[in-house]
Amino acid sequence: MGAAQRSFMPEHNYYVPGMQAAADLGQMTHGRVSLGAPVIADADGILSGQSIAAAVDTVSFAATYAPTEAIMGKFGRALTVVASGAATSNVTVYGRDYLGQKMRESFTLNGNTPVAGKKAFRYIDRVTAGVTAATTINVGWGDALGLPYVTMKVEEEFVDNVAGAAGSLAAPVFTDPQTATTGDPRGMYDPTAALNGVKIIEVDCEFSNFVNAAGNGGMHGIRHFNG
Repeated sequence: MGAAQRSFMPEHNYYVPGMQAAADLGQMTHGRVSLGAPVIADADGILSGQSIAAAVDTVSFAATYAPTEAIMGKFGRALTVVASGAATSNVTVYGRDYLGQKMRESFTLNGNTPVAGKKAFRYIDRVTAGVTAATTINVGWGDALGLPYVTMKVEEEFVDNVAGAAGSLAAPVFTDPQTATTGDPRGMYDPTAALNGVKIIEVDCEFSNFVNAAGNGGMHGIRHFNG
């Protein structure tokens, strides 16, 4: 199974425990992958002005939020959460990664300072939030993109097939089991190029198929938290 496959059905989980190789890589743990052409970051693309004066458990965004590849990236992307004013309550997002693997991330609001997520969501199923009087929240997506496999190094970035300097890699997290606040088990990539929904971003990467002493890991990383 490789990242080039386009027929993943989101209602199924295609996570492979202990995966050692992928058909779309020229070498077992090295190759170039396309991250698609994701759109620009949008701070309120999922929830806009959602009141948290009462506890929130909502899928109200479902009518307008379309989790296309252009929006959420080929392999998902990090979310962002921000409040309209002083708030330290919790926001939890439930969803799935590009493999259809269920996942959950917890955010602690920091007033009107945006809080960036650490996990690559491809699909959003539910958002819950604790109470802060007279306050609203926005939930959207940032620039950091998900990766198909556990990524140890990004060597070069290509924009519309033109080589350039690599962007920033947030290292994969091998914590086992994962939690609602640990970073993504495959890592996250913030491109040098500005995302605009047109430029196709590709990266040359060194991947890892490491399996820990408990027999967990492989190229798809440690299983996401869904507790």
